[in-house]
Amino acid sequence: MSRKLLVLSLALVLVFAAAAVVSAQKKQMEFVVITHSATIDFWIPLVKGAQDAAAMINAFDPEVEITVRHTGPSLFNVAEQVNIMENVIQAGVDGIISTMPDPTAFDAPVQRALDAGIPVIATNADAGPDNPRMAYVGQSDFSAGQTLARNLIALIGTSGKIAIGIEDLGHTSLQQRLAGVLDVLDQTDIDYTILQTTGDLTQGAAMFETYLIANPDAKAIISVDANTQAHGVVIQNLGLEGKVVSAGWDLVPTTLDNIQQGLTAFTIDQQPYVQGFYPVLALYLYHKYAIAPADMDSGAGIVNQDNIAEVLELAEKGYR
Repeated sequence: MSRKLLVLSLALVLVFAAAAVVSAQKKQMEFVVITHSATIDFWIPLVKGAQDAAAMINAFDPEVEITVRHTGPSLFNVAEQVNIMENVIQAGVDGIISTMPDPTAFDAPVQRALDAGIPVIATNADAGPDNPRMAYVGQSDFSAGQTLARNLIALIGTSGKIAIGIEDLGHTSLQQRLAGVLDVLDQTDIDYTILQTTGDLTQGAAMFETYLIANPDAKAIISVDANTQAHGVVIQNLGLEGKVVSAGWDLVPTTLDNIQQGLTAFTIDQQPYVQGFYPVLALYLYHKYAIAPADMDSGAGIVNQDNIAEVLELAEKGYR
């Protein structure tokens, strides 16, 4: 080995050693995001928001190094999600960001986490103020439901028949959305039928199709969940393009495609990127400066023909 090469090798060893010492001196923090139905595309912006926040903090604060991990049941299963949370608590992480789609099931595990010194922030779906979680970051479901209803009325007027789909009557967020929708519709002459659909889009589509066949004068079908994506195929199958209004929730690819094609009028965006980004900042501030996390409304954006092109571009980058 030449003298120059030996000097270069020693220099590199010293650089790597110094970097290792700096990394070892940093306070390592692991935050875990736990979501229901964790494998669906909806969570991509939420997880990206959490990871972007961690990267920003790591670049800003030389004293910490935050990592973010995402986990949860593949399909909606409250018992399995609670079990995953219990395992995360036992692992001794530095913070938990979790959806809580049940009014009571998360009360005990969240309290156990807090007793163990692990701060917990609810995101996307909240168990409610009786849960001991430190804060909730997500859409105000009731007011978002009102937003959907008002935008629907602007399209169909204050009378006529519509169907409202809801996947799970026990899901706290969906119930609040439905309550917000009904709060506005009950002030009109609109005749609504509530359909209890399922997470199976084929079954959901069949229920809407059955309703529309039985009610050929119906003006609209709406969903307070991602079953909105099933509307397009129903409207096409029955040849009701331009005759029945479709509206609902979330920016899943099929719903965005339906908006592009004119099959769905609009969808409510709960902006999940914010639901991941802010909780990580809040947990960091809590650990660093003892600043208590605060509730935050992630908003109710309307996505329709006017802004679909911009939203699709942002969706491809993982922000929407």
